Amino acid sequence: MEKYKKLVVSSSVQVENGYVVDNYFDNTINIGYSVVRTHLDGEHPEMLNKSSNRTYYLIKGSAEFNISGEKVKIKSGEMLTIMKNTRYSFKGKFDAILIDCPRFNPKDDVIFR
Repeated sequence: MEKYKKLVVSSSVQVENGYVVDNYFDNTINIGYSVVRTHLDGEHPEMLNKSSNRTYYLIKGSAEFNISGEKVKIKSGEMLTIMKNTRYSFKGKFDAILIDCPRFNPKDDVIFR
């Protein structure tokens, strides 16, 4: 039985224009949550996730989230959790850690255009 798992970036993907995701987990690891590092310089369209609560921890920069019509601003060192099935969008210039709990499943992301 493994006692620990060292995580390194397994892949980087440009998800949207100006939004890059560095994946730290692959499909062989399932510990109940997933972690990515995100980089944004722009705006991400409105979305929701059907199964995961999402926590954004800003490493540097600032962001403005629109969560079901309410604007919430966060900056470096601050954290924001968005509950599953909640519509939100965001914009700004930042690097962040994004934690999905339970683990991210791409089928559960809904992007509204």
